[in-house]
Amino acid sequence: MNNSQLELARHCRMCQNLDFNVSYGTKCGLTKEKPDFKEKCHKIEFGENAEKYITEVSVEKELVDKSKFDYIGTFIMYLLISLSFMIGGTLLTRYIFGFGVFHTVTLILIGVGILILPKSFGTLNMFRAKKNVADEKIKNLEKTLKKYNKHYEIDLNIKDIHGIKEVKSKVRIY
Repeated sequence: MNNSQLELARHCRMCQNLDFNVSYGTKCGLTKEKPDFKEKCHKIEFGENAEKYITEVSVEKELVDKSKFDYIGTFIMYLLISLSFMIGGTLLTRYIFGFGVFHTVTLILIGVGILILPKSFGTLNMFRAKKNVADEKIKNLEKTLKKYNKHYEIDLNIKDIHGIKEVKSKVRIY
């Protein structure tokens, strides 16, 4: 899908007239044709589909924002483990060298520390990627609604019950 098709699908996804099927994709429920408008659809009807889409995008953004400290904590944990191995290996090397002995274990300790180091930065990169995707979805949602001179407010209540997210939302489109 190119960008214009994605843009059209975003309009349709919020419309009550959406007709979607895995085999043929997005069609208008009124015209039974694929969307072909330029800037905005004059037949769009905001309703339950719009509320579901707004809730979905908002929940994704909220969950990413709430996970920030988890990702930072994971980053710090792996960074400390990595640095501990590298510093421990270096100190052990200096201690053993004082006796005129060189040991492979010290190289292994430093190597393990170096191997763990990318894991710490990987968690930050993963968070940044998820945040960018969620922010982009919110931006596109607001951009699409702005074309119709619409705005929204959402009250989200996300509860974590034994690892299952229970979402309650109230969306107002005006």
